[in-house]
Amino acid sequence: GATNPSLAFAFSSNSPPPSGGGNGGGRRRRRQNGPPKNPSKVLVQKLKQAKRPDDVFRLLDEHDGAHYNDFVIACAMGKLRRFGKSREALAVFERAKARDVVLTTYIYNAAISACGRDWKRALMFFREMRQRDVE
Repeated sequence: GATNPSLAFAFSSNSPPPSGGGNGGGRRRRRQNGPPKNPSKVLVQKLKQAKRPDDVFRLLDEHDGAHYNDFVIACAMGKLRRFGKSREALAVFERAKARDVVLTTYIYNAAISACGRDWKRALMFFREMRQRDVE
């Protein structure tokens, strides 16, 4: 059978963790001559603004794993679930797992949420998470 080209994006298991910080809650200012914004945070913001499932896949394809971390993967999975694409959200999980991405609580929670009413599958993810000592 044909594979879904929208699931052909890549993952990197050595993505840098997101950096903390912020602008202190004040007005946002445009950066001038400063260091570039954290690419993972930028990608999460773009994923949150996605209007269609295709937007999520396009963003994942464009960044081809270079700036992926647990927040990016969980955000993409959550967005796909909200679009009614739970199967695709779980495919993102499986692809991350196959590529040895460090699976965190954020990613497992997104996978459990994507299970919907399939409580047996959700329980399987929960047990796997505990077995791997994910906290």
